[in-house]
Amino acid sequence: MERRYTELIKSSTAYATLMRDVKTDALSHAYLLTGEDSVSLDILCDMFLAAAVGARYENGVYNRTLADIIYLPEDGEKVLVKDVNFLTETAFVTPTELTKKFYIIDRGETMNEASQNKLLKTLEEPPAVTVVVIKAANETKILPTVLSRCRKVELSPFPSADLKKELTKYYPDDERMYLALEACRGRIERAEKILAQPVYTKLFSIALDIVLKLDGSGGAAEYMFKLNDYRDNLDDIIDFIQLILLSGVRVACGAAKADEIPYDAAKVAERFPASVAVKETQVLDRARRRLELNCSVSAVIDEMLFSFLEVRAKWK
Repeated sequence: MERRYTELIKSSTAYATLMRDVKTDALSHAYLLTGEDSVSLDILCDMFLAAAVGARYENGVYNRTLADIIYLPEDGEKVLVKDVNFLTETAFVTPTELTKKFYIIDRGETMNEASQNKLLKTLEEPPAVTVVVIKAANETKILPTVLSRCRKVELSPFPSADLKKELTKYYPDDERMYLALEACRGRIERAEKILAQPVYTKLFSIALDIVLKLDGSGGAAEYMFKLNDYRDNLDDIIDFIQLILLSGVRVACGAAKADEIPYDAAKVAERFPASVAVKETQVLDRARRRLELNCSVSAVIDEMLFSFLEVRAKWK
């Protein structure tokens, strides 16, 4: 079975970097693969492993059938102390099928400080037969001492035109393509969700209504109920509101044509000058930060909507 998006991954600088290491037989003892798109990162890692061990992609690494390629965490969503203990205790054991053993650590950013310090001992004196690959959304939660002993390879977001070319293979003539490309920020994972799950069309509709129709405390109460119904997707709605506001600004300043946008961006441009859109974007940024701090979702919704009303009242 051929995996999607391999051609897109091959176009990345990250892929080229890893392939140079493979072709020159210069594999590092440890890699840190970073990127906010977990789908792309998984594909990149699998392709790297397939090339490194000389296995066919679909029959080797993709199906995870090789005993000397070990995936951690063993279970769950977080890397636990027991996972790192297993790695450090078995890293010096001779491979059974390959010339090297590969330990793949998913969600490396979930390792606590104690686990990373334990892993550091193996990274400082690496076994010749072992390669450790840490995958992480970003490097911010990786200790500097661990980071300094890894070859860092960052998978950047993909250009919109390249991503559209690939997505069109699997979602031809999809009316949500514009929305997916605008909202995904160059990430396959995000684009796939928008194209594959109908709920995103509803979420975008709510976001557009808030931009165009929110007016007065009575209206705020109506949208409080709507947003609470989709509280698990509040971050998506925030992204869509920001996308709509910025589209209006682009139309207003001539950077985009209204007829190229499959929703009424011209009406958005008419309703809000750029200064109001900027202030509302600041409201959205504050809402995002509060969500990241695990504030009450209902409280975030209330504050966001009434802040919108305040901005709009001052402008009028």
